Amino acid sequence: MKIAQSQPKVLMLGANALVRDNVRILLGSMGYQYLVARTLKEALALLEQEKPDAAILDPQQADSPPARVVAAFHKMVPHLRGRTIVLLGEESDPDLLQLLDAYFLPRVPQDALLQELWPSLDSLLRRMSTTQQVTRNAPLVFDSFLQPSLAGARSSHPAVRRLLYESDRLVADLSVEGHKDSQRVTLVGQVLDTAKREPHLSSVPIVIQGHEGLMGMAKTNEWGEFRFEFNFEPGVSLEIGARQNYWVSVGLPDLKSVVARTTEESQIPETLGDAEAQKDVYPKGKKGQ
Repeated sequence: MKIAQSQPKVLMLGANALVRDNVRILLGSMGYQYLVARTLKEALALLEQEKPDAAILDPQQADSPPARVVAAFHKMVPHLRGRTIVLLGEESDPDLLQLLDAYFLPRVPQDALLQELWPSLDSLLRRMSTTQQVTRNAPLVFDSFLQPSLAGARSSHPAVRRLLYESDRLVADLSVEGHKDSQRVTLVGQVLDTAKREPHLSSVPIVIQGHEGLMGMAKTNEWGEFRFEFNFEPGVSLEIGARQNYWVSVGLPDLKSVVARTTEESQIPETLGDAEAQKDVYPKGKKGQ
């Protein structure tokens, strides 16, 4: 008795009707089921009813910048990480290309759909059972703002908050400092692999996301260091590409206290020299100390 195999389901997300039609025809000729969504909101609603095996994103004509669309989909649809193909236009946004490199996402030029979509999708679906992307949450193990201190000590120093996260052998050492009379925040970090003789993780992709979506991207230097500067907003998190198909997620605590303490400090008469005012901006053990 022959058992019919179910056809793989592929979600197509994109605002361009012509591109959607071309992809629909190609998927049909490949024997795949086709699910379509014009916006990320429609895609999320569709995902509650269907369980697609893969996704194709065309972020070129979305209301938001292409990189933000892809980053939001990657964050909100974790079970399709490592099973998503992104379509590129003739002139692709540099931020989008940087994000695709960070997330190791395959891409297909729109003008080469016929030649490249089928082999890319077929390869992705064949290996999905063995190479799915894994994301682990790193717990917070140290927070300088939760440590006891002498009365008045914090008001005499810049509001630098030190945070330490650990996940398996990966350590993320962060310092967060607010700017005077501003909602700007500077985050300096270092990523280490404690199992290695040379623990500094260089060229590691770091993606920072907020409540409103993608905020920035960076790669660590030779010492495993990186830096971001951004406006304060709730729900900020870092995604660290420890290795291919293995990511570590770091959720930052509420940074409002950093901004508030910096504002309070700006109202105190200056009694410290510049050298003292810059103390502890970098986490202990970083290059330059």
